[in-house]
Amino acid sequence: MFKKDPQIKALSNLKNSERKKTQTQCQTQTQLDKYAFTSQVVKQTTFKTQFTTGTVFTDENNVPIWFKEKFSDLMFPTVYTCWQWPELLPVVLAHEYVVEEKVVKGANLMLPGTVPPFDPRCVKTRMVGVASTRSPRVVKAIGIVQLNLPAYSRVIGETGVAVEIVHTWDDGLCKTFKAKVEPPEPGESVESESEEEEEEEEEEEEGEEETGVLGSGVDENYAEAETEPNVEYRETPSADIDDMAEQLEQLSTEDVDHFFTRSLYYTLTQDLNFHVPVSSSSFVSNHILRNLPPVDLSQVNMKRTSWRKTAKFLKHFEKEGFLKLKGKGDDLVVVGAVSKEAKPELVSFVPYRVAAPAGGGQSGSKHSQDHAGPAMMTAVTLYKPNSSAKDFLRTLDLKIDHLFTQQEIKSGVDRYIAQKNLMSPENKASVLLDDVLYAVVNRAAKKENAVRTIPRANIMSPILKGNFSEHFVVLKPDGTPLFKSPLKGGIPTVQIVTEMKIGRKVVTKVSNFDKFQIDEQKLAEMLRKKCSGSTTIGETTTAPKTPEVTVQGPHGPTVIELLNSQGIPTKWINFVNKLKKGKKRGGNS
Repeated sequence: MFKKDPQIKALSNLKNSERKKTQTQCQTQTQLDKYAFTSQVVKQTTFKTQFTTGTVFTDENNVPIWFKEKFSDLMFPTVYTCWQWPELLPVVLAHEYVVEEKVVKGANLMLPGTVPPFDPRCVKTRMVGVASTRSPRVVKAIGIVQLNLPAYSRVIGETGVAVEIVHTWDDGLCKTFKAKVEPPEPGESVESESEEEEEEEEEEEEGEEETGVLGSGVDENYAEAETEPNVEYRETPSADIDDMAEQLEQLSTEDVDHFFTRSLYYTLTQDLNFHVPVSSSSFVSNHILRNLPPVDLSQVNMKRTSWRKTAKFLKHFEKEGFLKLKGKGDDLVVVGAVSKEAKPELVSFVPYRVAAPAGGGQSGSKHSQDHAGPAMMTAVTLYKPNSSAKDFLRTLDLKIDHLFTQQEIKSGVDRYIAQKNLMSPENKASVLLDDVLYAVVNRAAKKENAVRTIPRANIMSPILKGNFSEHFVVLKPDGTPLFKSPLKGGIPTVQIVTEMKIGRKVVTKVSNFDKFQIDEQKLAEMLRKKCSGSTTIGETTTAPKTPEVTVQGPHGPTVIELLNSQGIPTKWINFVNKLKKGKKRGGNS
């Protein structure tokens, strides 16, 4: 229903009587008498899409909670409501890859992608939620069942649409209302935990690990639904299932924990730029993330560890005696670290090659000086293989449906050169190209410029240029990805322009900030306070749907400083001062 962003009108508050009536309607439809709206203030507005119109209901923070079509009494909860009330709808489980790569991107859920056994309530025409076996209580889509699912004990070889999808996480409805709510991790409430609750949770998890009890926060019925189908799934001899298993392959939580632990050891023994005191966010972004080995950061990030949060990660290693902290809750500062000789893990630690600094970060003394400043976002460049590179990747024993760092590709090329003994006898710094390397090195070159020998130092540039497309991942200061998945192209740049309008009035315009999930209302308010001037919100003339905030006065440096405080480094900002011809500052200067 919301594959494209709907058109909406201004929100208005529901009267108390209408709010109670709507809540009763939701309770009756879901047969859940204890359901209640999460806020006393409920708002409504109308929406219009390409195929239908209707009404959206939101909470006091403008997060959509329910919606309905104009000529129907059927109320649909949003994914946000289902996260707060997991028992609201029966849930159809599907494989993680199917949910994230197919359903969330707009496709209906097909029967072969589901995972039996099914909830007995999942009969034809019933409204259901769709979740993955990895997070069975985190609904990622809402839809209507099209088949009598309980009748199917096996789905391999079957056909048909199991659930017709109406609404998904991060669809047009979510984007239009700009809801800043992330899906909870398995067993995690959508609401933030207090420090006291976090400590109790840690103690419970530790006790459960000792006794072998499930500690995921998922009840036994859901655990069975997740594990039993996988046994049947592995035992089914099918080429299609083997292909899907390769696509579903991911690092385990233990693997990610291992990477972060090793990075901590590296920081304490090898990182010359590590100095205390340092804030928790700077410690993670400027040291832990930078000292990881060359890995896929969409899989290796703080959210995928067993700690999930920076504070828990640091408190764990404080208990282990590696760090000394000060502060409460998430506002922590690393004030001390154990000496290399005090821990056997650090004495026996063997250094490894770390990934290049994210986003071409700073090094040396300058990096050391920046450790006390605001924590910045970082970026990692990844390369997606084109169809022309697939045979080449198979030769290097690399997966063809993977995004690679440059170091991963280079390691594969170096290994291939060594195995095939392709070093030039006359010049060890050059490589003799066999047919495989000749094809990929000369892919983008004109025929008359094709080469058979190339300096080893220059071999990566033509390989990447002709056979891979560039993508990027932006990481928040805490190490979690800013975007759901890597984006194609280069890192976006915030545009700042100071100019004189007709009437001799000087203004500063800011645009493209929305690419970093900064809300225009919030930015306008911050600029109004920071610059002591009036602000307006509009759209850029070059891209009508791109928001633009204008503040009175020449405030370019002040805006840059404000964006820095929001985690956007200066190199991602382009400032043009039209009052002084040719005056530029920022990332593209």
